[in-house]
Amino acid sequence: VYDQSRLAGQEARAVARLYETEARLARELLAEGRAWESIAAELPHLERAGDEVRVSAAALAAMAEARRSRLSRYGWEGTFFLGVLLACMAVVWRSLREEAALARRQENFIAAVSHEFKSPLASLQLSVDTIGMRHPEPARLTELVERMNVDLARLGSLVAEVLDTASLESGRRRLTKEEVPLAETAREIASTLVERAASASVSLAVEIPEGLSVHADRIAVRTVLRNLLDNALTATAAAGGGRIELAAEPHGREIRLRVADSGVGFPPEEAANLFLKFYRVGDELRRSGSGTGLGLYIVARLMELEHGWVRAESPGPGRGAVFSVGWPRHAGGGRA
Repeated sequence: VYDQSRLAGQEARAVARLYETEARLARELLAEGRAWESIAAELPHLERAGDEVRVSAAALAAMAEARRSRLSRYGWEGTFFLGVLLACMAVVWRSLREEAALARRQENFIAAVSHEFKSPLASLQLSVDTIGMRHPEPARLTELVERMNVDLARLGSLVAEVLDTASLESGRRRLTKEEVPLAETAREIASTLVERAASASVSLAVEIPEGLSVHADRIAVRTVLRNLLDNALTATAAAGGGRIELAAEPHGREIRLRVADSGVGFPPEEAANLFLKFYRVGDELRRSGSGTGLGLYIVARLMELEHGWVRAESPGPGRGAVFSVGWPRHAGGGRA
């Protein structure tokens, strides 16, 4: 805009000099006896006032208006392109920030998965070595086998999370809707966690009315319940023990399920982030809890495919948490 203003000024001064030259020429022609009418026809931007010939006020005004219009146009265009540039910079900055956040979550995920796989594998190796080298008594052998089963279940859960995530990301996951009894399914999932809960001093209560069902994919419902209960158990065990309550009820046109725990909780502002892929509260090197950051992401994606919703709430760190999900109520459904 500055350059255009300077250029417009130079051009205006050049035109003014040209007009003055033409005015001088017109005066000379008049002195030679040339009629003013013929001169004015050739040089319409000049006017005569007695013996004086000068540039007309209208020509000067037109020249000033052309300069102003030009500067105004370039000013508007410059402002527009500056705005576009700033908007592009904002988009790039936001993209870079999101990429950096995703990279941090991926680093945390790699660290978490490495730890989660290493622990059960080390435990399995120890149990195998103990059985192979010491030939323990039957009671001790039974204990070691049970520990190995727990470690294998933990590894299977990790592999299932990774496979579920890959399936959801690729779009290969197809849901088959049917009536799924919630009470029966919840008790079945909870039973697989009883020993782990008891060892962590965590009590687990299932309070779902018999006959309550959801019209959804059976495997997806089991995955949602398993991941929510596993998340609650991990948080409650990290707090030194406590209680987990699983409840469900019809609510208008929805079936709502609620998992409440007395665990470590989380800052309220982190609620939405918990369902991001690879996200875990805090830094991996300083975190004591287990998990890969995929469980709640899988819950959110499955509930999205079911046209439902998921929500996390907590009063704050150390004050427990509540995770709620809602399925659309099928016409005539809700009861198995």
